[in-house]
Amino acid sequence: MEDHLRFARNSGAAGETERMQLEAELPEWQRIEALLDSSEGARYDPETDPVAVAAADEVRRRERAATDALEAARRAERERREGALRRAEDLLDLARARKLDTSVLVEADDPHVWRMLCGRSPAAVRQVDAWMARALAARSGALANPHVRAAAWEALPQRVTAHALLLQALADSTAGSLPEDLPFAGALAEAAPEATEQLARWLAATPGPS
Repeated sequence: MEDHLRFARNSGAAGETERMQLEAELPEWQRIEALLDSSEGARYDPETDPVAVAAADEVRRRERAATDALEAARRAERERREGALRRAEDLLDLARARKLDTSVLVEADDPHVWRMLCGRSPAAVRQVDAWMARALAARSGALANPHVRAAAWEALPQRVTAHALLLQALADSTAGSLPEDLPFAGALAEAAPEATEQLARWLAATPGPS
C-alpha cells in the first residue's frame, strides 16, 4: 500500500480519485497493522475492533439519514402539490362566483399554480388570468417581493404578462388611476400578446399627463 501510494504521488500515473482513496486508506491499514503488532499475532476481527464498529455504525447512520431525508423531500413535494391543487380549485371557485378581485391577494406559489388550471373552464381561467395580470401590474400581495415577481414573469404565459404590461402602461399614462375592470386589455393580450406588448411599450414611451 505504501509503495503503491508513493508511486501514485510521484509518477502521476494514478488518477486524482485513486490517489485520494489511497491517501484515505493508508492510515487505516497502518492502524490495523499496529493493532496486530500489539496483540501478539492474534487474527484481526473487525467485529471486535471498536474503530471499525464505530465506522460501520456511522455508515448505517448516514444511510438512515439519507433515506429519511429522501422520504421527507418526497412528503414535502407531495404536500406542496396537494396544496397547489387546493389553491387552484379555490381560485376557480372564486372566479366562477365572480369574487376574484383585488381583495384576494396573490400568494407566492400562485404563478406556478396557474399551470394546474389548464383544461378547466375557459371563462374562469380568463378571470384568473386577469386577476393575476392586475396583481403583477400593481405589485400586490406576494408580488411585492422582487424575487417572487421575477419568478412570476418566468412562470406565467405571455398573454398574462402582456396583459400586465399593458395595465401598467395604462396606469402610468393616466397618473395611476385605472378602473377595476378593463376587459379589452385581457382580450387584446389573449388575441395578440406580442402586439399588446408593443402597445404597452409605446404607451410607456409616450409622455403622460403633467
